[in-house]
Amino acid sequence: MSDLFFSWQDLARITEGTWLLPPSSLRTGVNAVQDNSRELRPGALFVAIAGELTDGHRYILPAVQAGAAALCVQRDLTAEERSAAEAAGCGCLRVADGLAAFQALARAHRLKFSALPVLGITGSCGKTSTKELCAAVLAQRWPGRVLKTIANTNNHFGVPRNLLRITRETAAAVIEMGSNHPGEIVTLAKMAMPQHGLICSIGAAHLEFFRDLRGVAEEKGDLLAMSALDGVAIIPVEAEGIDILRAHAAPRRIITFGAAAEADMRCEYLGQRKGGYGLALTRRDNGERVELTWQIGGEHQARNAAGAAAVGMIYGLSLAEVARGLQQCVLPDNRMAECERQGIHWVNDAYNAGPDSMRASITWFAEISRQVTTRILLLGDMLELGDHCEAAHRDLLRWVREKMPDARVITVGPHMAAAAATLGLEHYPDTAMAKAALAGHFPKGSWVFLKASHGIHLEKFLPDGE
Repeated sequence: MSDLFFSWQDLARITEGTWLLPPSSLRTGVNAVQDNSRELRPGALFVAIAGELTDGHRYILPAVQAGAAALCVQRDLTAEERSAAEAAGCGCLRVADGLAAFQALARAHRLKFSALPVLGITGSCGKTSTKELCAAVLAQRWPGRVLKTIANTNNHFGVPRNLLRITRETAAAVIEMGSNHPGEIVTLAKMAMPQHGLICSIGAAHLEFFRDLRGVAEEKGDLLAMSALDGVAIIPVEAEGIDILRAHAAPRRIITFGAAAEADMRCEYLGQRKGGYGLALTRRDNGERVELTWQIGGEHQARNAAGAAAVGMIYGLSLAEVARGLQQCVLPDNRMAECERQGIHWVNDAYNAGPDSMRASITWFAEISRQVTTRILLLGDMLELGDHCEAAHRDLLRWVREKMPDARVITVGPHMAAAAATLGLEHYPDTAMAKAALAGHFPKGSWVFLKASHGIHLEKFLPDGE
């Protein structure tokens, strides 16, 4: 029997659904639960979710043709869909809400592995990097058996998809959780049921919906409140609203991390050196210290590494083992990725951006490019800042001018426009127009840095690989 198996009775009970078409008597249940018809395997349940961008009910026929054993829908089938399903012996379960049903099944699957240690991660920025670092550290204890969130699939669709990947071979899971509206962390944590919770940062992200940094801390802190009572809350010692995080964590044990001397897991960023970047980690409780050279630069990533080291400490790893994990970690695409194309050195950090992550990444870029004659910053809009939007963009660009006065600064997107005009900077309305005007015009030997919120798609400015 598959690690992921739900009987027909299970499906109806968990989703609170009703069978519109009875399931095949030749099967006793389904061997997978999927919401993407292109990835469907024979014998699976296809859950049709009506999302904001697309409606999964449009893919009922492809799902039947791909061999779905059953469908989970929130509307009646058309005559064509019913005929195809009946001919294929495909059952059809009617539910009130497809997404809620999908999440309920993910939670039920997680419950089958109730003893599995799950680490939940959230924060304003650095979630995906921290997730990768934690997974690399835990792999030192459980090689090849640590499940981690794929890419940054951290929302109400992605978290259930990742939980449904758990198998009997999984020794630990690292689940990233994102939120841009109040209450979302509670929803995701109810599914994941984390043993421990890690907050990687509290910063000015999604302020359109959280009002201020204390509102952000309240939302992120819900992860700690939803973790196991015997679990550990891992929090950044320098975080805004740390009192809120501590209140959410109580009565759980707390481990702090960061660059401050009082951190339980302290990091020291030692800068660029031969072979990479220097990093030192020190445990406050016993004085254990390790110094290493690794491939991920920037003080912000040193802090993320300290968070991952705190996780390793919880699971009994020495700092030497933690160091090996950190040295083996490779970050996903569009995150601090360097490449040479068309005689230019590109630094692509364009996956996402907020005021804090902008400053952190630009500080790192200033460090690594300090010997370069021509430095160019291509900076795009930071989205979902609400009433703080205009001031955040203006303050960032003023800071950039002070931090790198010799750099050419080019801005992209409507939110950058007013601040760029005030400071007399080059500006383009969108990435396509910027690329059309600038592509091929940067001097050979230039270093070009790209960063913006994902919706700006600034990574498209990068030339195709040679």
